Amino acid sequence: MNFSNKKLTDDQLLHKAASLLGVGEFQLFTDAWQAWYDEKPSEKRIEPYFMEFLDQSLVPFWVRNYVRKILSNKELLDRESRRLITGRITYYGPLLAFFIFFMWYLMKG
Repeated sequence: MNFSNKKLTDDQLLHKAASLLGVGEFQLFTDAWQAWYDEKPSEKRIEPYFMEFLDQSLVPFWVRNYVRKILSNKELLDRESRRLITGRITYYGPLLAFFIFFMWYLMKG
């Protein structure tokens, strides 16, 4: 049986987006609220929605919208990830080269 064409549920998409961002689901709810309503919510404000999500896998519309934006920007996230890797290589490359040269010099001498 081929399940590759099966659409992911809202909660599966939420887990996927949270994983891509490297945050927990509660943080994703908080970020989604801030993106939709343009205000930073308190934990008490998010908690009822999050508990409903945990109990019944219900994803509020503002979280669903945020998750869709995140997943549609996966290409952007991939590019940013490559940029960070390149930045690390550029930053640590000379240090690594110096360390290798220094160890070679110590072992030679």
